[in-house]
Amino acid sequence: MQNNIHKKSFRCSIIGGMESDIDVPTLDASASFRSVGFTLSSTGYAVSRHFHQTLAPLELEPREFALLRAVGASEGQSQQAIGERLQIPPSRMVAFVDGLEERGLLERRHNPLDRRTRALHLTDDGRELLGQALVVATGFEQHLCADLSADEREQMLELLRRVGLRLGLPPGTHAAHAHAALVEGKLAGAPCIED
Repeated sequence: MQNNIHKKSFRCSIIGGMESDIDVPTLDASASFRSVGFTLSSTGYAVSRHFHQTLAPLELEPREFALLRAVGASEGQSQQAIGERLQIPPSRMVAFVDGLEERGLLERRHNPLDRRTRALHLTDDGRELLGQALVVATGFEQHLCADLSADEREQMLELLRRVGLRLGLPPGTHAAHAHAALVEGKLAGAPCIED
């Protein structure tokens, strides 16, 4: 039995306001279809859920772990600079830092070079928790990639980086942090319109 494949042309407004003509194959309902977007979304959801469970015994959310890592990697940088690098909107960044500061994991210090900014630093407790989180995160990554060779893992990371760039996601940022930009329409495109 042969599937009838037809193509329809669409004019789409895509990321960054660019427009593109695309031909989309239309398959009959019984045809199997493999989608990168669906596979990434489904896999991403599963990875996120499992990573959340991995960090739960440490009473740490993945977004808090990301912020502790960023502060640990660049202690003394301003809250604004770290927030911009992670693409966390300023209002959300204040809430994240407040929460971690209340838990005694990081602290804001006055910047002697610029009294308008506050420098972020890990506390001893924050440094200890980050070390524990890095151990469990590394174990999770090893489990996740157990069926991949080192070269396959690197190849997958490069391919995912390229897909992320196509979606306007700079390397090292998490799409959830940049969600405010999506809502504001900076990364979102209008829906496709059939020609």
